[in-house]
Amino acid sequence: MRITPPGPHRGWPEPERGDMHNHMNTTPKAEASPAGKPGRTPSFAVTATVREPAELVLAFVAHHLELGAKKIIIYLDDPDDPVRPLLVKTPRVNAIRCTEAYWNEVTNGRGRPPNQNARQAVNASQAYKKVKADYLLHLDADEFLHMARPFAEEIARLEDDDVWLRVPAVERCWLEGDASDHIFSGVFRHPIKQAPLIAKRIYGEEVTPFLANGLAGSSHGKPLVRTGHKVQVQVHAAKLPGKNNGWAKHKKATGLHVLHFDGLTPLHWAAKTLRYAEQGDEAIDKLLHQERARQVREVRDNISTMPELLRFFRKITGLTPDQSRALTEHGRLSAMKIDPEAAMRRVFPEVEADFSFRAFDLKLGSENAKRLMKKIAANQAA
Repeated sequence: MRITPPGPHRGWPEPERGDMHNHMNTTPKAEASPAGKPGRTPSFAVTATVREPAELVLAFVAHHLELGAKKIIIYLDDPDDPVRPLLVKTPRVNAIRCTEAYWNEVTNGRGRPPNQNARQAVNASQAYKKVKADYLLHLDADEFLHMARPFAEEIARLEDDDVWLRVPAVERCWLEGDASDHIFSGVFRHPIKQAPLIAKRIYGEEVTPFLANGLAGSSHGKPLVRTGHKVQVQVHAAKLPGKNNGWAKHKKATGLHVLHFDGLTPLHWAAKTLRYAEQGDEAIDKLLHQERARQVREVRDNISTMPELLRFFRKITGLTPDQSRALTEHGRLSAMKIDPEAAMRRVFPEVEADFSFRAFDLKLGSENAKRLMKKIAANQAA
């Protein structure tokens, strides 16, 4: 079988020269640097706990293999995930089924943690203990590493006592009038940290309460951790017991970014938000940062129909011309391009894939379909 050709990202307006911080070059693979032993290229591995449509998982794996990852370690939150046969036969990829026996083994008999953040942290720490690479990067399946400079050059900035590198997150959003229907389309906004008044001026009183440092998703970034330490890898950081209240010494990356597609499609975001909304307030506060929790409660308490929900999504992830100009002036908007679909065609040529919104939405699963249908039914009854 062959993969459906990707076609252009329709409706994605190319930025004018000087209009955005433009990282349009192809992301480079790791190259030799002074870091580590002379003449030796530092290596990195990537790990993620996944429960997503197979095409997204395969695109994630292929993208990071082509960036130069020495190993990709995928934990299948659904132990019967149908993507596993493709992963296990792929060089440099490990696929671990998170069965009941697995959870009992790695939690000393306590079983599967109900909190997804806890499951991710347990799995990342397991990967860290076993991986044969110099560094381990912990990501989610909707996050893709972008390199504006070679990996080894970035790592060379670390001092001997730096245990990890915080890779900052940027968030996919859409310019006004963008009618793209490809899951990897859009532009990327950066966090606006330590400048809440700037964020409020850009986004306004209505939207700002739903944004953490100017992002609808998390603004903390992801940990790239030097191996060989007694480290607990968390979702957004690394802990070294007994040091700095547990937080290991680190630096912030300047040439690496995590591209976060927080909701591959509007319906994907809606389904995730409705799933959170089904949980109690205690769980919402435990799982989510304050602004994301506020989004979930807004959807749960004040939005009754699907059109309203999708308008809310566009309100917090879409950019007006004034907002895009302001973000550009503050150096907070980029047009970083990656092509995970093309990487997938090369790594998994036997798999057919369609990354349009419609095709991706059809694979969100029966549980998500039921959640979405409730909103649709509410709209029809209104």
